[in-house]
Amino acid sequence: MSDDDFELLGLTEIGKLAGVSRQTAQRWHKAPPQHEKNKKPELPSALQKVAKDLGIEVPEAHADRPRYPRVVVEAFLKGIGYMDANGKLVPEIQNKGRGRWLPVKPTIDPASRGRKPTLRYYVPHAAQELGYATTEAFEQARAKGVGPGPDGHDELFRPFWYGDTLEEYKKQRGQRRKKAQPEPDGFDKDGRPYKLL
Repeated sequence: MSDDDFELLGLTEIGKLAGVSRQTAQRWHKAPPQHEKNKKPELPSALQKVAKDLGIEVPEAHADRPRYPRVVVEAFLKGIGYMDANGKLVPEIQNKGRGRWLPVKPTIDPASRGRKPTLRYYVPHAAQELGYATTEAFEQARAKGVGPGPDGHDELFRPFWYGDTLEEYKKQRGQRRKKAQPEPDGFDKDGRPYKLL
């Protein structure tokens, strides 16, 4: 890591780096609202969680004017899908508008920094990997308890799966399908299977 990685960024600089407002950067710094309501200030904010995952202490995170090392901010932005693996803002966030937004591609889990990056697959990616025609079909299957449960929720509380989980589920699903189809008793001269009555 270079000295630039530990350059301290305030909320305004974080907003500029991410292409968002200072208020959005402020939300990333504060404890999640549902935890504030429950009086649980010991839970980390999104940026503090990433710092903890990276093993980097950020003493200024609790100050009136918080500052985070650039390496923490970039790992966070890559984790939530605002930056690509090369540290460039993804073009899609420029036009994302208001409301919920899911990354266009799987993102890099901040906890995997320093070793082979572990990718986080969000709903659209998991649906595609598992062969669902639409994201809605995958969501409906999940609501019925079909499919793998998420491996976790990211810093913005969106469910994600690791690639290994999706691959394992595909293998298990393939084995279940094979078992569900009975073996034929034989084949006719055209190669069609038949069952004896």
